[in-house]
Amino acid sequence: MSKALGPTEVQRAGEVRFFKGLGADDLEALLKSAVLIEEEKGSLLFSQGDPADRFYIILEGRVKLFTANEEGEESIVEIFNPTNSFAEAAMFASGRFPVNCETVIPSRLIRIDGDPFLSVLKNKPRIGRTILSKMAGRYRHLLNEISQLKTQSPAQRLGAFFLSLTEGNEGTAVALPYDKNLIAARVGMKPESLSRALSRLREIGVDCQKRELIVEDLDKLREFCGD
Repeated sequence: MSKALGPTEVQRAGEVRFFKGLGADDLEALLKSAVLIEEEKGSLLFSQGDPADRFYIILEGRVKLFTANEEGEESIVEIFNPTNSFAEAAMFASGRFPVNCETVIPSRLIRIDGDPFLSVLKNKPRIGRTILSKMAGRYRHLLNEISQLKTQSPAQRLGAFFLSLTEGNEGTAVALPYDKNLIAARVGMKPESLSRALSRLREIGVDCQKRELIVEDLDKLREFCGD
């Protein structure tokens, strides 16, 4: 079930990196045909190979992008939390979704259909240039993540992920955003490798218990991760 966006949803959409720098009028024009949807846990938003005729902004909840082999084994490509956009690159580029997308928990999202969105960009190329610059920034971020996967050890990749969660909360408990299996997939390791990586991190004062993370010394963790 879907419904029209209200002022609150439009304001939240403006927080997305994809739309940063746009004025209120430009944002409203881009979202004129967008709708608010609510999905239960495990809802499939799109499948690999489907036409990429829309993209999403997640307001509440969590989604995962993943591939699956013939045996049904999943490889998680990315996990998105509020407030992020996703799937716009496929709409602009290949025209087909290269992965599957499913909600991890009950979620509220904005669905933005491609045709009206692209029509606005065609009529207002200035907006298109702003958005393309944001997409280039995301591309550089992805290249950096790929580089980390190739050059860092599993413990270093896990440590880098933990660093992204701390935001200066040294020595205090930080809630983990999702369970350890998803964390393992997010940093590109098998679940069975996670315990070994956690043991290595405990040696430098990083403690992860159940759904909480404590980092005793952020500088030591940064040095360990090569930052």
